[in-house]
Amino acid sequence: MIVDTHCHALPHWFEPVETLLHQMNANGVEKATLVQVRGQFDNRYIMECVRRFPGRFSAVVIVDTDAADAPKTLASWVSQGAEGVRLSPTTRSPGSEPLAIWRQAAELGIPVSCLGSADGFTSPLFEQVVREFPSLPIIIEHLGGIGRDEAPPYPTFRKILALAQHPNTYIKVHGLGEISHRPMPFPVPMRF
Repeated sequence: MIVDTHCHALPHWFEPVETLLHQMNANGVEKATLVQVRGQFDNRYIMECVRRFPGRFSAVVIVDTDAADAPKTLASWVSQGAEGVRLSPTTRSPGSEPLAIWRQAAELGIPVSCLGSADGFTSPLFEQVVREFPSLPIIIEHLGGIGRDEAPPYPTFRKILALAQHPNTYIKVHGLGEISHRPMPFPVPMRF
């Protein structure tokens, strides 16, 4: 079974889900995870996609973690079928419990998909979260924010890879265009 673990679908900006489904069908992809895009707290479209096409999609939602009721909002999305939440490695909740949103994800039994910078993934604050919730699956997106600019021996990337000592951490490989320079297209002669 082929599963795409990181797709975006929106009626604006990204392609609508029907275009994604066409590509999935054409390439033998049976299932996909719809990951909400950064800055979007309205998860209704991706949840609608999950309901409209049963068995094809899982939803990873985003909640406004600056809101005091973010843990409750996350629980509501999970009750509607969300199967993960997208946070940054430096996300902290307001109030007296800075790890409230992380704790809620752990209690709900859903993984956290993390989008952030290399600095965020190498910070002691992120490692604190990883240690605090050893049963919470934490997925580091986009190779931890490492692009094509870090030179050998890749000191920052090595720090991110060192998180593998924690059995609850995983890392996603992103599109090759984010880590390799795109070749210049061959000139095409014009014929009339």
